[in-house]
Amino acid sequence: MGVIEFDPSAPIVNDGAVDHWCFGCGNLNESGLKLRFRAHAAHSVWAELTPSRAHEGYLGMTHGGILATMLDEAMSWAITHAGDIGVTTRMSLTFRQPARVGEPLRVVGEVARTRSRAIDARAVIRQIASGELVAEADARFMRVSREQAAEWRSAYGEQIEGSAFGDAVGRNAGQR
Repeated sequence: MGVIEFDPSAPIVNDGAVDHWCFGCGNLNESGLKLRFRAHAAHSVWAELTPSRAHEGYLGMTHGGILATMLDEAMSWAITHAGDIGVTTRMSLTFRQPARVGEPLRVVGEVARTRSRAIDARAVIRQIASGELVAEADARFMRVSREQAAEWRSAYGEQIEGSAFGDAVGRNAGQR
């Protein structure tokens, strides 16, 4: 992923219309990151987070699990933005340098390849101020079954209508 322009007025892919408890993006989880991903391209999304002391691992550094969550969420929402729903089956993660608490970060996720049920994605986290690479990941996601997609569609009900999540779940459930 080279130099990219980020439009803060781009539509939010996970606009918070769907109430849920996901640690990475859920609007009901008070302890969560509440990441809001903006569309970047057909198969790419981005979000920003300034880690706080609540996200600290070693003194002054953002916990690696927080960074891993950001990467996983970015890839998952890139897949959803591309019109699919998948769950992480494996993720390879490389930390390039510490992310300091209070240092604004940007995560970018994109779909790399789609095959039958497998979807490959990648994501990077960079410092916003310098553009320096903090962490990167490659992952494989497995498209959820029709039954799982239908179950999610039923559980979330009408609140997902018109959302990227609702559209993707509907396609996977064979209802669109």
